[in-house]
Formats: sequence, structure tokens, C-alpha cells
Amino acid sequence: MRTMMITGAGHGMGQELARRAGGRGDRVFATVLPGEDTDVLAAYPNVTLLTLDVGSDQSVETTFDAIDRLLDGVPLDLIIHCAGVSPSGALEVESIASLERVLNINTLGTARILRKALPRLRGHGGRIVLFSSLWGKVAGPMLSAYCASKHAIEAIVDATRRETHGQGLDIILIEPGVVRTNMVAGTVTGSRAGADALPAEHRAAYGDLYERFARMIERESTGGVSVETAADVIEGAAFARRPKTRYRIGMDAKAVVGLSRLLPDRGFDAVFRSMLAR
Repeated sequence: MRTMMITGAGHGMGQELARRAGGRGDRVFATVLPGEDTDVLAAYPNVTLLTLDVGSDQSVETTFDAIDRLLDGVPLDLIIHCAGVSPSGALEVESIASLERVLNINTLGTARILRKALPRLRGHGGRIVLFSSLWGKVAGPMLSAYCASKHAIEAIVDATRRETHGQGLDIILIEPGVVRTNMVAGTVTGSRAGADALPAEHRAAYGDLYERFARMIERESTGGVSVETAADVIEGAAFARRPKTRYRIGMDAKAVVGLSRLLPDRGFDAVFRSMLAR
């Protein structure tokens, strides 16, 4: 039996991983936001549900303290940090407050979890799995905030892995492409709502782009990997005897990142124009 913490367990990937761990008999601390659906996890007596807002220093501190008390000296074997947000919007249109929110939840949230994880995983082969994205390697239109947050996660994870070499723990980065979760549906809905709410001064410049982006995401999501397939890869990384430092999931992630390395900037710009034109 392993002891593990899984964030973002109220939906999508986090919930799937927590459900699997609960079914295996692992001792799981699954974190959710207030109001999220927890019925599927409440059925497992070995899953403890905790409320966590990764955008808050105090919430992260309180949750880790609660886990320490519940473990009572038993070490944590694994942390899988799935919590995050994926909004979209043109940089000129979206507010600085929106950008700050994405960076706070995705990037600083990852840093908060990682900082608290290190002393709890160190010295006994503990392991933490963190999430970037194909958008941590390239930057797509309408995703400046999200891409910035994921590029920063790549840097934080690489630096921390090198800083903690020899300390008896593993840091693993997951770089998925499109995974068919409710997060994708939220991106489509959010883009269309954003188009409807565009201020008059931005409507002529960006209204069509918002709609074309929503259509692109809706279309491309049908070719993404299932939650189950992605979970298989993540568990393979989490439980591997000698894990790699990063795992890319999905043919779209491999293809887009590969193209970004082969094409000059303007050629890669043309790829996105073509995708948005369909």
C-alpha cells in the first residue's frame, strides 16, 4: 500500500487517478475545491478528501499540516499535482488580473506544492509528479497566460530537479497534449463567452479570432487522448523503477513540439494560421 496525495481530484485527471488509487487500496489524500463533486471518491474508505486552494499560501500550509497529522509519522510516497486552470483570450483583451490569476494558480501553485513536498519526500525515494503541457514548449494564439504559466513550470521543475540531485527523491514532469476532460469543454465555452463579452473597441480586431479558436479547440479535442490513456502513462511514470524526467502524452503534443523545432518562427506562425482558418 502506498501513501499519496493527489491534487485537483474534484474532476478530470485528478479524479481518475484518485479513483484508481482508491480501488487499489492505496492510502490517498485527495484535494478538491469547495463545491466540487466528491461522490465518486467518497465511496472509498481509504481516500481522505481535503479542501485545497493551490493559489493560497495559507491553504497549502493548512492542507499539508492536516496530512502530516493524519499520517502521524508515516512518510508520503507520492504526490501527483493535477490542480490547475486553462483559460483563453487575446492578451490585449484579457485583464492583468486574469493573467495574475493564471500564473498564481498554475505556476505559483506548482511552486507552493513543490516547496512543501520536498521535505516530505526527501531521503526515502519519494516522488512528485507535476504537470506542464505541450504549451510549456510552444506558445499558441489565445493562450498567452496559460502558455506563460506552463513555460514557467518547466523552468521551475528543471531547476529544482538539479538543486535536489542526490537527496533521495524524484521529480517528474508530464507534458500532455489534448486530453478529453471537462477542462477542454471549459476552454471552448470560455472562448465563446469571451467573444460575446468583447468590448466594442476590441470586437472588430478579435471577435472572429475568438470564434475560430473555439472551433479549433472543439475540433482538435476529438483527436486527443482519453483520460484513461493519459492516466496509464502517468501511473507508469509514477511507479516506474527508474522514471524519466518528463513524459510527453499524445501524438498532438509530439507533432506540435516537433514542428516548432523544425520550422522557423514565421513558418510555425503559418501552421497556427492554417489551424485557425478551418
